[in-house]
Amino acid sequence: MNKFLIAFTVIWTYASVLHAQGTPVQDADPNFLATTLSGLIQEDLEFVDMTKIPGNDGTMMALCHQTRGITIFDYPITNDILAYVLASNECAGPEIRSFSTEQMTTAQSLNLVSQDIPPIAGNTLQRNAQTYGVLIGAALILFWLIWRGLKALFGLNPSSPLRKKAAHSIMSALCHAAKCDGLVSSREVRLIGRTMDRLTRRKFADAEIVRLADRVHLNLTPQDYINFGKGLRDREKDVMLQAVLYITMAGGRMLPSEHKFATELAHGLGIPAEDFRRVLYQAFEDMEANPV
Repeated sequence: MNKFLIAFTVIWTYASVLHAQGTPVQDADPNFLATTLSGLIQEDLEFVDMTKIPGNDGTMMALCHQTRGITIFDYPITNDILAYVLASNECAGPEIRSFSTEQMTTAQSLNLVSQDIPPIAGNTLQRNAQTYGVLIGAALILFWLIWRGLKALFGLNPSSPLRKKAAHSIMSALCHAAKCDGLVSSREVRLIGRTMDRLTRRKFADAEIVRLADRVHLNLTPQDYINFGKGLRDREKDVMLQAVLYITMAGGRMLPSEHKFATELAHGLGIPAEDFRRVLYQAFEDMEANPV
């Protein structure tokens, strides 16, 4: 998924550059209307009002905003007002003149420009809200997506399903725990399925549980117990031990073979005594909330 997003971003930016390079600009001052930063940052003229100031051809010139913004696929992402300019043909050019704040004030005092127009060019609050509100919203969405990805990557989201690898490892441990008394009954198969659904948020069919239980052997070595937790995160190891304790205590008592399996598993997972007690209490709470 990350590779796809990176590839999409590169292709999108490259296509934007090609698209912008092939887009004709206004017939105006090339120093003003130059496209910069590979066509992503563009400057333009935005019509404000007609003035009573004549141009070189005798027609009245328009008051325009000189703007600069980021445009992708002809869609303006940002668009900031830089200054006032005068331009012919309602800002289409070709004649363009700079128009300073002092000139603007003088023109308004002579009634050459409407008094209702602010003498200093700049973004209004509404324009800033429209422009940067979208950017802030996009940034928040991006941050949320990144945060979700990080939580999924490091297993920090308790409400999301566990990884398939972790779920299968936990399933294997539960089948071993259930077979400690020599036989995995149909009742235990259903109990394992419900426990997996509740603790890992992944569903397993009874037939799949039976197939895995049939392959279980109890002649486990210390390395076998270590392998149960191989590649698992700490939270996933806690879930494994909690599920095993729940299954082994489901009958109201724990057999010596079940106790041996649970303690050896905790040792193989590298869970210290204080964490073992914490997970054990969680298993007790789980049994009270979800009685067999």
